Amino acid sequence: MNLMRCFAGPALSVGICSAALAQITGTVKLDGNPPVMHPIQGIANDPNCAKLHKNPVTEETVVVGGNGELQNVVVSIKPAAGQKVPVAIPTKPAILDQKGCVYHPHVVAVMVGQEVDVKSSDLCMHNVRALCTENEAFNFGQPAPATKKLTPFTKPETFKIKCDVHPWMAAWVRVLDNPYFGVTGEDGKYSIDTAGLPDGDYTLIFWQERYDENEQKVTVKNGKATADFSFKSKEKAQP
Repeated sequence: MNLMRCFAGPALSVGICSAALAQITGTVKLDGNPPVMHPIQGIANDPNCAKLHKNPVTEETVVVGGNGELQNVVVSIKPAAGQKVPVAIPTKPAILDQKGCVYHPHVVAVMVGQEVDVKSSDLCMHNVRALCTENEAFNFGQPAPATKKLTPFTKPETFKIKCDVHPWMAAWVRVLDNPYFGVTGEDGKYSIDTAGLPDGDYTLIFWQERYDENEQKVTVKNGKATADFSFKSKEKAQP
């Protein structure tokens, strides 16, 4: 994939978090001006889609809050060579839904072998086409309402999903080789459940569809750590 690599200088803090459960937590932000996310005209022109949205729908390539909080960033642990971590497959399926001719969520993180349910909450026909290369590709039509269970992915990979009926619809799937990952929400915060993870030094991978992957070291003690991160934007200020 031709994703731009960002050589960010992240801010990191490590320590004991206040959460009752063992977790790695933190906030991801965008440092600088966000790119302009344009309204999706196709939704406004389709009455079946438009009636399900109170406000105009914009592109989701970069979703930033008022203080730079960056949504849809996948944060995951990358063990060092020879460093072993438990690889129990999550029992809860990952879910990708289609509502108002938009994929929800925009970014899905899933482990190799984990179940994935693709749903449609719309009353129109969609097709779900995966642009994957390492895993078995799929392309199927989906009427509504419907749920389809995908064959679990077998290899780590990051790929895009599209709908050819509604060409503006796009989502990303990031398949990982261990269960220690999380995705940032609207507030830019993420949480990684560290159950079973030995204390020690690890590498955190921060992935965002426009800014690619960035790495940061983190030390887990008593199952807990905090790590904040900032991607650097090179966008000019809008006039």
